[in-house]
This record gives sequence, structure tokens and C-alpha cells, in this order.
Amino acid sequence: MTQLKPWRRSVLYTIIMVVIGTILFVSQSTPSCYTNGPMIEDIYVWQRHWDGKVQQSILDHGHSFHRVVALHAEVSWSDRHKPLVHIPLDYRSLQSNSSTIGLVLRLGPYKGTYKEDDTTAKWLIQMGQAMIAEAKTNQMEVSEFQLDFDCAESKLAGYLLWIQAIRKAIAPTPLTITALPSWMDQKEFETLIRNVDSFVLQVHSVTPPRSTEHRIDLCPVDAARKAVEIAGSFEVPFRVALPTYGYLVAYDSKGNYVGLSAETLPSDWPMDSFIKEAWSDPKSIAGLVSEWENQRPCSMQGLIWFRMPIEGDRMNWPWQTFNEVRKGNIPMPKLIIDVHQSSNELIEVFLCNQGNGTAFTPPEMIISWKNTKFLGGDGIQKFELFNSSTNEVVLKNASNSQRFRIKPNHRLPIGWFRLDRKTKIETKIQGLK
Repeated sequence: MTQLKPWRRSVLYTIIMVVIGTILFVSQSTPSCYTNGPMIEDIYVWQRHWDGKVQQSILDHGHSFHRVVALHAEVSWSDRHKPLVHIPLDYRSLQSNSSTIGLVLRLGPYKGTYKEDDTTAKWLIQMGQAMIAEAKTNQMEVSEFQLDFDCAESKLAGYLLWIQAIRKAIAPTPLTITALPSWMDQKEFETLIRNVDSFVLQVHSVTPPRSTEHRIDLCPVDAARKAVEIAGSFEVPFRVALPTYGYLVAYDSKGNYVGLSAETLPSDWPMDSFIKEAWSDPKSIAGLVSEWENQRPCSMQGLIWFRMPIEGDRMNWPWQTFNEVRKGNIPMPKLIIDVHQSSNELIEVFLCNQGNGTAFTPPEMIISWKNTKFLGGDGIQKFELFNSSTNEVVLKNASNSQRFRIKPNHRLPIGWFRLDRKTKIETKIQGLK
């Protein structure tokens, strides 16, 4: 038999070990069983201030979810004067939906030490016990107590000490934690999730863009699929958190990133900031829902949506869009031009969305007529009106780089004009994709 040279034996040995390691990794990262069918759906209520709109949304829609999970307290370790923000919940509206509730304790970035019996751990335990006791006083059963903490990967072993102490203190209330996909690469992860009753895999996040050219994807589909497969291989019950929200993204005059905001324009942004919107994509997320209904790991219990749409929350999906995505359907816009003629020959022009998906303003719209004289008019909402001939006007989007969003069942006024008498009006949308 021909003897291999030492260097060749070494190379062959390395190749064999890499192949074996790859096989072991793949086998360990693959769920042992799969299931299908409708998934349970929970939903977060994440408002810091509950007003009538939050309560109304819970009353109108909460019953369509398995569980409402509400942010109840938030810790900011850097604020020594007010480290804890307590969110008062309206238990009356919650009771109309269910006799149970999930409560969330949100923990901000932490740079201290982790111990299971020091002052910090005891403080967290007391908070958890107080939150559960408050719900019971209001005749509600806490079906899960959730810790939402984006712990540094290098500190997972320390986080485990908190988890073990809190779980013991709040028993028999189930303890859930949120988990980032990057945690699953750490050796401490499996021990961590085996010390809780379940975990929430958060597959959505925002990476600050470097410039206006950098695309923001709040929920990369391929990464979400891969994360769910790996999570399923641990065979610990989990849910997947999917996003319904959008962000305002600000850039300075040179195109450099300034900041993110979930709703309003912060006062510290430069006056000349260029604002873009970054949204979770209903089409891709509906695809994930459909895929997981057909096949998912047995340990994947279902979904938890972030967050419940509230009237006036313009950086969230409307309910028409959300309900289609929940069914695994792709929401579709249906944009029409609506013209309103008044008795004094004033014609007001609106763009209306009669679909269930968000529409975008088209480049231009043509409004035409016959045997009538044009007297004058103007565009509004950054639309410009041009009287292109004796029997038509054209409304053009003045900002080619910025297209307005029109939510389902909404109408956007875009212009007006006058004719010398009433007549039949015809409309046409140009450049609509």
C-alpha cells in the first residue's frame, strides 16, 4: 500500500475533521420534528402611556389573539434619579378580552455585575413579584412574566443567574425571555433557555444605516428562516416575534446618518435633516407566516406580533394590512382618483386607497373633460397642477424622490381647479406600478 506523505496525511485529516464537524453542526441545528397548521398568535401592547385609543384597540381587536402581552415596567440603569418607569395598565379593558395577561419587564443596557442575591437581583425580583401581585389584585391571572433584555453575548452566563433567581421567586408564574438570534452561537444559550418556560425569538431589529444608500431591512426573511430552524433544534418551546412597525430615519445635509425615531421628529435633529421611512415589509412577512403554517419546528408554538396597531400610530401597519398578513395573504392597494364637483364648479381632486395594503402616490394623474373652459387651479400636498391643454389638467408629484403613503380607507387631497360649468370628468393614473 502506498504511504501518504506526512503533509498529505495532515491535509486529509483536516478535511475529514471539517466534514465531520459540518455534519455534526448541521445535525445539531436541525429540528428533530416538524408540524403544520394554524399557529397561536400573541400581541404586544408597547405604549408607555395608555389613552383611550390604546384601550379601544384592545377592546376591538384583543379578542382575536391568544394573549395580550403588555409592557408594564422599564428599567434604565443609566438614570439614577428615575431608574424605573412603571406603565399603568387599564385592567378593565384587558379583562374584556381575557382573564389572563402577559407582563413584560424591559431592561435597558447593563454594565454592572451579575449575582443571584445582590441588591440588583433582589430589586428585580421585587419588581416581578409586585407586577404579578398587581394583576392578581385586579382579578387577572399572569400567564407569563417576560424579561426583555438585549443582554451582551459575553454576559449570558451572568444573565442566567438573574433568570434562575427570578424564576424561583415568581413561581408558579411561567417565566419567558426574549432572545436574539446571535445568542444561539454562544455555548451558554442552551443552558439559558432550559432555565425558562419558553423564549421569544426576536428576528426583527434595526441596524443604524451608514448613509442614505444603505437599505434598512427590519426583518431579513432568509435570516429569520435560518434562525427559526436553529431555535427549533434546541427543542425548547418558543415563539417568533414579527414586526408590524416602521421607523423615521434622519440624515444630515451630507447624507450621513443622524438618528432613528418610531413616531415623532426629535427636537435634537438638525433642521435641514433629510427624512426617510423604513418599514417592515408586509409581503415578505406574509410569506413567512404562510411557510410556517405549512411547516415549522415542533417546538415553535406560534407568533407574537410587535406591536398592536393603535389609531393615530402612523408608524405601524393599519389593521386592514395586519389582518391580511396574519392570514398569510399579501395586502394589495387599490388606488383611485376621486373628484368632487361643487355647485360653483369647484372641482377637488383626491387620491383614495380602497385596498387593504398601503399605496404610494403615483408620478402623475390626468383629469380631462369636454366642452368646458378651464378657469384656474393649483396642486396641494407637494403636487403641482399643469393645464396641459384646453380639456385636461395634469397633477404631478413635485418630489420624485419622496412618495406619500396612503393607508387603506384613506383619501389624500392633491389639488383643485375650476371650470366654467359642470361636466363629465374622466381620470387616469400614470406610472402606477
